Amino acid sequence: MDKGRFKDGAKAALPIVLGYLPVGMAFGILARKAGLNPFEVALMSLLVYAGASQFLAIEMILKGMIWFPIVLTTFFINLRHLLMSSTISLYFNRNPLRKIGLLSAQLTDESFAVAMSNTSKIENRPEYLFGLQMTSHLAWISGSVGGAFFGPLIKSSEYGLPFALPALFICLLVFQIRSTHHFWMMIVAGVFSLFFKWAFPGNWYILLAALLSSGMGVMVELVVRKKEG
Repeated sequence: MDKGRFKDGAKAALPIVLGYLPVGMAFGILARKAGLNPFEVALMSLLVYAGASQFLAIEMILKGMIWFPIVLTTFFINLRHLLMSSTISLYFNRNPLRKIGLLSAQLTDESFAVAMSNTSKIENRPEYLFGLQMTSHLAWISGSVGGAFFGPLIKSSEYGLPFALPALFICLLVFQIRSTHHFWMMIVAGVFSLFFKWAFPGNWYILLAALLSSGMGVMVELVVRKKEG
């Protein structure tokens, strides 16, 4: 393993770490309220590692639901990972399937956003992406366990913990706006998301908005490159 690339990936994870620690703590606090002990909180963050799904699962546990609808709902929420992993895999065509599978298992919205902000750093450089993802994952587990242990001592509403995850996504989005095309695609994606959230129940708006805005983004990129070429 190239230790230099791994360290570079770990450094690139700093914005994610700063977001994951408070959000993880918020999850740990809620999980304890749902009856999970610190070990179970750590295990869930280690094996599931999907913030939105974990928060939703805790909410469903609090409502007394059985395991099947929790698993099914989590599956549909995480369908967007098919899009992200498919995109990431294009930059690792020289790597074996087992290595791509390991990287895909660690993929999150935030690590995907950071990785795609500069694809030259990840192209056939799995060590960089692995450093980025492992550092982020450790931060998520640390935050979750910290919240599980010290949650009763923290008044989350006073520190703005519920807004930590949206704030993190806003920061990552701003980092990726490098041209007017990116700006307008951000507006289009936002409009699609709001419309589908109004039109369809559940979390289908995430997948539908991602598919349509991504498709439009690809077409715009092709048109721009054709004009420049």
